[in-house]
Amino acid sequence: MAERRCVVVAGFPRSGTSWLAKGLSFAPGFTYYREPDNFNFVPGAEERFTNLYLTAEHDDPAYRRLMTRAAAGEVATARTMRQDPGPLLRFLGGPGRALGERFPVLFFRKRDVLLKLVYANLNLAWLSANLPHARQVIVLRHPCGQFDSWRRLGWEPRPERLLENARLVADHLGPFAELIRSATGYWERAGALWAATVYVIHRQTQADGGRIIVSHEWLCGDPVGRLEELYRRLGMTWNRRAEQFIRISD
Repeated sequence: MAERRCVVVAGFPRSGTSWLAKGLSFAPGFTYYREPDNFNFVPGAEERFTNLYLTAEHDDPAYRRLMTRAAAGEVATARTMRQDPGPLLRFLGGPGRALGERFPVLFFRKRDVLLKLVYANLNLAWLSANLPHARQVIVLRHPCGQFDSWRRLGWEPRPERLLENARLVADHLGPFAELIRSATGYWERAGALWAATVYVIHRQTQADGGRIIVSHEWLCGDPVGRLEELYRRLGMTWNRRAEQFIRISD
C-alpha cells in the first residue's frame, strides 16, 4: 500500500467536497471512490461512524477494516463508483454500475486512490497515524451556506451528540460542553456543531502539519488557478480535462 498513492477529501456534507473531489478526479493514475463511509449505501459502513472519534491511540476494528479497504481501492460499489466506473461500464450508465455491483472486477480501476469521505472529520488523526501515505484535504464552507443547504434537505444539526463521546469532551470540548448543550433553535445548533467540529479539526491539524485545509469560498474565488495550485501541492498532474470541468461547473 505504501507504493499506492491516496488522496482523501473530507468535510461536512454539503461543504463542497463533491465538487472538489470531482475536480481532482481527472488526475492521471487516480480512480475516484465517492463516500465509501456512507452507511446508507456501502456494506461495512456503520451509522455509528458518523460521530466516531478516533486518534492515533484509539482504534475501532470495523472502521479500520473499512478504511483500509477503501484506501486500497477495494470498496467498489455502484454508489462509490458512480463518478468513475471506468471505460468498460461508463457508457452503460446505471445498468452498467449495477452489473459492476455484482461483478466488481468490471469496474476498471487505476492504481491510485481518490476518496471522498463525509464522516471523517473527527477521525483525521487516526487516518494520519494508520494511513500515513494518504494525503488529506479538508474542505470548510461558511456555516450559513452549508446549513442553509442542510435545512432545505430537512437535515437537523445535532451538536449534543458530540457530548456523548466522553473522550472527545475530555480531549477537546470540555470548556464548551455547557454552551453546546444549551444551543436552541436551528441556527444555534448549526453554529455549535460547525464550530465544535472545526475546532477539533484545527487542533488536530496543529499537531499534524501534513494536512491541507481549504475554504470552499477561497476555491470559488479563483477556481482554475486555485485548483491547479492544489493539484501541485498534492503531487497530482494538472491537465486540460480538469480545467474544462472547473470552467463548466464554475
